[in-house]
Amino acid sequence: MQGNMSAKKRYRPLWVILHWLMALLIFAAFGIGLLSLVNTSNTGQKLVPLAVHMTLGLAILLIVTLRFLMRMLIYKPVRRTASTPAISAKKNLFLDQLTPYVHPLLYFFTALMALLGVAIALPANLFPIVFGRSGASLPANFYVFPTRTWHGTISLVLMLLIVQHVLVAIFHQFLKGENFLGRMWFTKK
Repeated sequence: MQGNMSAKKRYRPLWVILHWLMALLIFAAFGIGLLSLVNTSNTGQKLVPLAVHMTLGLAILLIVTLRFLMRMLIYKPVRRTASTPAISAKKNLFLDQLTPYVHPLLYFFTALMALLGVAIALPANLFPIVFGRSGASLPANFYVFPTRTWHGTISLVLMLLIVQHVLVAIFHQFLKGENFLGRMWFTKK
């Protein structure tokens, strides 16, 4: 299976779907968290954005777990081949040197972020409040739960990893002239 993938130099459609779906869900969860939840008091008007944020977080946890298991148990995605000699003769960029570590760190911090969200929701009794319509009120302050601080801190680390991931993709696609983004898209038949 792996030999077939490296011959194509592209990711399989399932990898492409999971990659872009997870990216979309992560950006949506960040957007809701930063633009809506942070600026809304812990009243009934926070229930809908919080429900969407929690649902996105659980979906992200499911997808990142699936991607990790696929990567470990089924096959590893193809690795990028070396650049052309004239371009690669230049010193590698620091961001490019970090690349082998970024994917495992992206998986780890994405899963950790979602698990910390669950670790906030359980003691705060959020599942019955948000999804069960228990009628109970939200906690007055989520920062009484130590995991809330970690959830926010890990979000910054995850954002930095995503920025590095995007910058390396842009560097390889546009500055090195490799079809880097084409590897993570669907093939034409």
